[in-house]
Order: sequence, then C-alpha cells, then structure tokens
Amino acid sequence: MAPRSTKSERIEAAIAAIRRGEFVNYANAAAKYGCDRTTLSKRIRGLTKSKKDANSFFHQCLTIEQEEVLIARINHLTDRGMPPTSHIVKNLAEEIRGDRVRKNWVGQFVKRHSIRLKSLYLRNIDNLRAGAEYAPMFQLFFSVVSYFFAIIMRYFLIIF
Repeated sequence: MAPRSTKSERIEAAIAAIRRGEFVNYANAAAKYGCDRTTLSKRIRGLTKSKKDANSFFHQCLTIEQEEVLIARINHLTDRGMPPTSHIVKNLAEEIRGDRVRKNWVGQFVKRHSIRLKSLYLRNIDNLRAGAEYAPMFQLFFSVVSYFFAIIMRYFLIIF
C-alpha cells in the first residue's frame, strides 16, 4: 500500500501538472489530485501560500530565500576572517527584510541553521566554554602562579 500524500503535497503536484500544461482548467486537476479547486486556484494566482511559506513569512520574519541569502552572507564573512556577531546578523536581517526583526529572532535563526553556519560568535555559549578549556593554557597559568608563589615565599623567609 503506497503512503498517502499530505494535502499540501497534492496541491503542489496539481500546480506542477497545470504549469506543465497537462490540465487546462483547475477543476480537472483538483479532481485528479484530490484537492479543492478553489484552494488550487488561489494558490496558483498567489492569493494564498502553502503552510511552509506562510510560516516562513509570518513567523520567521524572513522568507526561505532571504534566509538562504543571509546564511550565505554570514558564511562569506566568516570565510574572509570577519565572523559576524549576533548584532551584525540582526542588522543584516533587518536590511534584507526592510523592517525590524523581533527581539529573539537571531537566537532562533541560529538554532534553526546552526549546522550550516560557520561563525563561531554565533555558537552556543556552552560550545565556547568547552573550547576555552585548553589544558596547556591551564598548565601555563599554574606554573606561572607557582613560580611567583615560590619567589614570594623565599622573600618572606629572608626577611624573617
């Protein structure tokens, strides 16, 4: 038994068939693909969006294409040795959008695309803490502290 396609997948398939020229009218395409004719008509004319596109536009502040441009820009800056901070990413997003983004938008954006982003400044603070725990640096610190402690102890032994 073949897996059932979702309503959105059926509508997209009907739109693709109409654009390929397989159907002349929306009613025949809607009947064949099992979707509503008015929904199909509105989607083709651009009056409505798919759920994914609507979520992208209304909840993510940027469309999927705009987010791709932003990801490319962040990675380009990182490759050139100028990794952007979260404030710079916010400014870039507002420039792309032409309007302000929400308060926590950058954090949610980084969370959604953390695998694809190269910038170290945008990583989770816990990742930065783990990277800061570099054993040779600790050894150097404690050797310097013990050296100065030994000098101070000698100084006090000479005085007393």
